[in-house]
Amino acid sequence: MTNDTHHKEPKDWKKETAKYTLGGAGFGLFVSAFQTAYSPSKGGSVLDVFTKHGGTIAAMGGIFAGVDAAVSQIRGKDDYVNSAVAGCAAGLIAGVRKRSIPAGLGGCAFFATAMGTYDYSGGFEGKMHGMTRTQRDEYRSGLFASAEDLKKQQ
Repeated sequence: MTNDTHHKEPKDWKKETAKYTLGGAGFGLFVSAFQTAYSPSKGGSVLDVFTKHGGTIAAMGGIFAGVDAAVSQIRGKDDYVNSAVAGCAAGLIAGVRKRSIPAGLGGCAFFATAMGTYDYSGGFEGKMHGMTRTQRDEYRSGLFASAEDLKKQQ
């Protein structure tokens, strides 16, 4: 069973940052447009759409992608540790936005845990994607102790 996540082509952190910043800006604009449209105070300006969450989500997306790619280049590996570090950096943006150190530390802890766990578990495809039936069975058998192993320990 080989894990080829450690031998991927290195990502260009500048390109990744730009791509995800623009994607985050688009998503943030979408979310902010709905919040502005359905807010009880209808006196907001068009700029409210950009200032509510658009910039924060764009910054979080860009910082996550840039740090993920940069850490991947520095470490020479593409694994869950990169996602956890990048999640922490992106989570700190929440604290910067609120001007609160506890919010930044909480965001760091939350996003680092969420993104590291997501990447460790294999993302949308899962860890067993691309494995043969035999490899999947070997992987599964290594996750849990068998009844014989438990009897030996007692």
